Amino acid sequence: MDKEIAKEVVKEIGKDVYSDGVKPVVKPSGELVGLVPRAIKAALSPLEKWILKREYNVEETKKLLEKKLENVPPELIEEPEPHIAVPAIQYISYCMDNAELRDMYANLLANSMNKVVKNGVHPGFVEIIKQLSPDEAKIMKYFSHTDTIPIIDLKRENEKGEGIAVIKNFSSIGKDAGCEDVIGIGKSFDNLIRLGLIKRADAFRSLVQKDRYTPLKEHPFIKTNADRIKNGPEPYNVPNYTESYLFLTDFGKSFCNICIDTIKVITIPLPLDLNNNNQG
Repeated sequence: MDKEIAKEVVKEIGKDVYSDGVKPVVKPSGELVGLVPRAIKAALSPLEKWILKREYNVEETKKLLEKKLENVPPELIEEPEPHIAVPAIQYISYCMDNAELRDMYANLLANSMNKVVKNGVHPGFVEIIKQLSPDEAKIMKYFSHTDTIPIIDLKRENEKGEGIAVIKNFSSIGKDAGCEDVIGIGKSFDNLIRLGLIKRADAFRSLVQKDRYTPLKEHPFIKTNADRIKNGPEPYNVPNYTESYLFLTDFGKSFCNICIDTIKVITIPLPLDLNNNNQG
C-alpha cells in the first residue's frame, strides 16, 4: 500500500486508531497489517452505540405510543399480537433517527393495540416498512392524501412510432413529497409496485386532466433528454411521451390507514338510562 494512501486511510479512521498503544506492523512491502480490522471497528462503532441506546429507544417508543393513543379510551387499549409487536419494536429501534420510518412503525404499533382497528393490521406491514427507504416512506405519505399521481415515459422513436422508453415513470412527486432524490424517483415506484402498495394504470389509459402532464413534459430533466434524442442518430431521434398514472391498491390503502394516518379520536356512546327515559 502506498504510504501516502495509508496516511489518508489512517486520517479517515481517526486519531484514536493508535490510542491503544499497538502500532500496526509494517511489512517489507509497505503494507500496513492491522489497519483493516481497525477500519472495520471504526465503521461499526455507531452500531455499538445503537446497542447501548437500545433501552433508551424502547422508552422513546413508549412515549410515541402514549402520544398516538392519547385520544383512545383506556378500555380499548389491549395487548398487541406478538408476531406484529415484537418485530415492530425491534425495527423501530433501528430507525429512531428517521422521522418517516419511525412514525410508520409507531402508527402500526398503536393501531395493533387499538381494539377497534387492530383487525386491520396485516402482519406483512412490518416487513413492508422494513423494505422502504426514507424517500419511499415520504412517497407513501403523499399517496395517502391523493387518488392518483400522473407519470410519463420518455420514448426514443422513429417516424413510424417504433422505439423504446428511455425514462420510465417520471413524476414530480419527488419534489412535492420532499424526497432527497427527486430525479431517480422511478426506482422508488418500482419498489412500491413490487410490494403491492401501488399500481400503474393499464396500457393506453391516462388521466382526463391533460394539464397535469404539462409540468412533467416541461421539466428541465425531461427536456434535456428529449433534446438529446433529437440530436441523436437517425432514425430513432424522435422524442415521444406515454402518459399514464399511478394509484394505490386496496392493500396500499389499508397500509396507509394503519401505518400513516394519525390515530383518530374514538368515542364510545354512553348507554341509555332506560329508567330515566321512561320518566316524565
